[in-house]
Amino acid sequence: MLRRVPFEPLSLFRKALRPTATSLALFPQQRFSSSAKNPKIDILGPDDDVHKVSKSPEGWRVYQSLYPSVLPEVEQHSSLCEFMFGRWDREPNHTAMIQHETKRQLTFAETRKMTEAAASVLYYGHNIRKGDVVCIALLNNIFYAPFTYGIMRLGAVVTTANAITTPETLCFQLEASNTKTIVSSRIFQKTMEDAAVMIKKSTGKAISVLYIEDFDKIADQASALPSNYTAMEEAKPDDVVFLPFSSGTTGTPKGAQLTNKNLTACIIQCSSPSSFDTSQVFLSILPFFHIYGFTVVMSIVLAGNATQIIMSRYMVEEYLDNVKQHKVTHSFVAPPVVISLVNKLEAPGNEYDFSSMRYMLCGAAPLSEDVGRRMAKVNPNLKLAQGWGMTEMSTAVTTCPDNQPTIDYRIPGCLIPDTEMRVVKVDDNQQSGADKSRGVDVENEGDEGELWVKGPQLMKGYLDKEQTDVTMHEGWYRTGDMGYIGKRKEVFISGRLKELIKYKGFQVSPPEVEAELIKHPWVQDCIVIGVNDPRDVSFENPRALVVLKPDLPTKDAVRASDEIYRYMMRKMPPHKRLHGGVRIVESIMKNATGKLMRRQVRDAELEYMKGEGKE
Repeated sequence: MLRRVPFEPLSLFRKALRPTATSLALFPQQRFSSSAKNPKIDILGPDDDVHKVSKSPEGWRVYQSLYPSVLPEVEQHSSLCEFMFGRWDREPNHTAMIQHETKRQLTFAETRKMTEAAASVLYYGHNIRKGDVVCIALLNNIFYAPFTYGIMRLGAVVTTANAITTPETLCFQLEASNTKTIVSSRIFQKTMEDAAVMIKKSTGKAISVLYIEDFDKIADQASALPSNYTAMEEAKPDDVVFLPFSSGTTGTPKGAQLTNKNLTACIIQCSSPSSFDTSQVFLSILPFFHIYGFTVVMSIVLAGNATQIIMSRYMVEEYLDNVKQHKVTHSFVAPPVVISLVNKLEAPGNEYDFSSMRYMLCGAAPLSEDVGRRMAKVNPNLKLAQGWGMTEMSTAVTTCPDNQPTIDYRIPGCLIPDTEMRVVKVDDNQQSGADKSRGVDVENEGDEGELWVKGPQLMKGYLDKEQTDVTMHEGWYRTGDMGYIGKRKEVFISGRLKELIKYKGFQVSPPEVEAELIKHPWVQDCIVIGVNDPRDVSFENPRALVVLKPDLPTKDAVRASDEIYRYMMRKMPPHKRLHGGVRIVESIMKNATGKLMRRQVRDAELEYMKGEGKE
C-alpha cells in the first residue's frame, strides 16, 4: 500500500479560468438585528426552523422558503431590461459604478444612456436583432452592464465568456451558442480574431468583433433606435436572454437557457430579503462572465441602486485600498479572496482600515470555519455569510441576507423566496448526476441524499435537450449536490454525487475528508480525489494533494507527507483514511471563482501516477 509520495512541486496545477456552479457553507457570527425598513420575516431565533416542510400530492417531502412570495412583483415585468431600467430611473443621479483602474464613473442615468448607445451601435453597426446571440468576452469593467442590457434591449441573447482563454475553448462556445458578434477588448484581439477565423473555417459563418476601446467614438455618432423597433416592449417572460455555459467540471460545458422571468425572479428573490440601498458601497471583483458575478455581483447591486467599485483583477493590496478610500460596506467574494484578506490583515504592521466592511457573501466553494473565525477577529462587526446555487438556477438557491443572523457555519443560509427543495435517495448504482434516479425521497428526514430544487429562477433547459432530460425530473432540477436536513429543517451540503469516492462499498465525500485535512497546522490548501486501487480496480482509494504553508521550515516540509498521512490515520475512520497516499504540490487547480476543478485534478494526477509507475 502506498503510504506517501516524495515532495515534488506540481506545476501543472495552475488556476484555471472557467465558469462553474457554486456550492457554499456558512459561518457563525454574532447576531444582527434587521437593518431593513420592512423586514420580510422575523429575525430567526436559535431554535427556529429555517424552512417550512410539506407533503406534495405525490407524497414527496418538500422544503420551502419562509419568505413570502415575490411572484406578484416578478409577474409585473415581461422584460429583464425593462425591469432594470425602472430600477435605475429611481436614482438617476446616484453613482452606479466606478472603475478602479481608470477612475471613470457612471451615474444610473449615464448607465442607461450608455446602454441605449450600446444597443444602437450593435443594431446599426453589427445588424443585431431579436434572437441573435452576442458574446461578451471582457474583464470586469463599467462597459459590461451597458452592453449586457443593450443586447437585451434589442431582444438579443447574451452569452459571456472568459476573455483569458484559448481560441479553441472560445470557439466551442461561439459555435455552440451560434454567436453573431463578440464584444471584447483589444487586449484580447488575437484570441478573438483567431477564434473568429476558426468559426469561419468550420462553419462558413463570419463573426464580427466590437472592441470597447472604439465604443465611445462610435457611440457619439450613433443614431437612436428606430421608433418601430419594439423588441423590449414586446418581450415575453419566457424569451431566452442569457446563455451562460455551465461548468466544465461536469463534462463538456453546457449552455443553460435563462429567460427574462428566470433572471428577473432571481434578482428580486435575492434582493427582497436584504436591505440593499443607496447608502451602501460594494466592491466587485468576481468575474462578471461567471453566473455568480453576472447575477449577484453586477445585476443585483445595480437593481438595488447601490454604488459598486469595479476591479478588473483582484489584488489584495488594491482591494484593501479601495475599502479604505470608498468606505466599502459590502462585497461578494470567493474563498481565496477571504483567505488572502485574512492573511494580510493579520500580518504584523498591518495599517489597512477594514472597519467599514459590514457584509461579505462568500461563494463558489466552502470556506473553512477557521478562516471565518479569523476574519471575525479582524473585523468583529463584519457578517461573513455564504449561500448555495448554480448556473441552472440563475445563480441562487439559498442565501443569508445582510439583515438576518447567520445560523450555523456548516449550512448555506435559507431557501430564497418561492424556492423548493427535496432530498432524494441515491441508489447504489448512482455515481454521477447523469445516472438515472428513481426520484424517491430518502427514507427518514436527516438521511443523506441528492438535493433537488425548483423555482421561478430554474432555467428553461440546456441547449441540448438530451442533457436537459438527464438533469430534469418532473419539473425538479437534480443538482448533483449531496446533503441532508438538520433538526431545524436547515440544509447541510455534504459533497457532490459525482465526486463521491467508492471505497470498498463505502461512499466517501471528499469535502468531509478535506475539512479535517485543512485543520492540520502545516496545510495551506488541499484536495482529495479517488484513485483506482492497483490491486482491485472495482474501488478507489482516497488520495490527497496538499499545499504546505509558505513559512513551514524545511525540516518539516521534507517529512510533511508522512506526518499528514499519520495525522489522518488518527483522525478519520478506516474508509476515510488516505489509502491512496499524500503528495505535496505547489498549487491546486481551481477555476476563476476559486472552485476546485476535481475532474481535471484527478485526470492530471492519474497521468502523474502512471508516469511514476504507481498505477
